[in-house]
Amino acid sequence: MKPNTLLKVVGIIYIVVCVLGLILAVLTAVMGGAVLGAAAESASVGIVTGSLAVVLLGGGSLFGLVAGILAVKGQYTGCKVIGVILLVFGVISAVSGVSVNSSVGGIIVSIAMPLVLPVLYVIGAFKGPKD
Repeated sequence: MKPNTLLKVVGIIYIVVCVLGLILAVLTAVMGGAVLGAAAESASVGIVTGSLAVVLLGGGSLFGLVAGILAVKGQYTGCKVIGVILLVFGVISAVSGVSVNSSVGGIIVSIAMPLVLPVLYVIGAFKGPKD
């Protein structure tokens, strides 16, 4: 099924951002692990840190990449499920961002940034054909 324009555009944005996120996860794992391993004078610290970076940063990026691919393909049922999950994680991120910001501008940005794409994604997914 052909995706609507909103879902397709948001899906393409997710693909681009998440590919960059995967690249950054690998770079963070390699560079961050090397730096922390050298600072602690222990290779195991570097390996653990690098592995943790790949799991945390790469996992989120991989999930977003799947969301983007499903959106571009127009698989509305999968997009609805993933969209709700993305929205839940966006709300959690927004709440945690508010708790660390003290300025009004910082609070607005910390609420808006993690919610814009998931909200648009969910709107696009639910504008699709009824299952």
